[in-house]
Amino acid sequence: MEVKVLYHGEVFVLTRHWGDGAWCLQVTHPSQLRLPHVEFAGGYPNEYYVFLANLSPEELAGITYLDGRAVNIGALKTA
Repeated sequence: MEVKVLYHGEVFVLTRHWGDGAWCLQVTHPSQLRLPHVEFAGGYPNEYYVFLANLSPEELAGITYLDGRAVNIGALKTA
């Protein structure tokens, strides 16, 4: 599953990391590199992610679909 979501008011792609399958938000624009929890975790120079496991419950609750609906993170963790 890959879907565009909002995190800190920025568009990211919610996906699983290709290396270990962990749920993450993939950076979609270089300006997002300044945001909290962004880290390099790829084989190409532009592969930056925010891993959901590194976010607080409050930060997880702030991830929404583009239309404003909350993303059910609990459901993702069991998928």
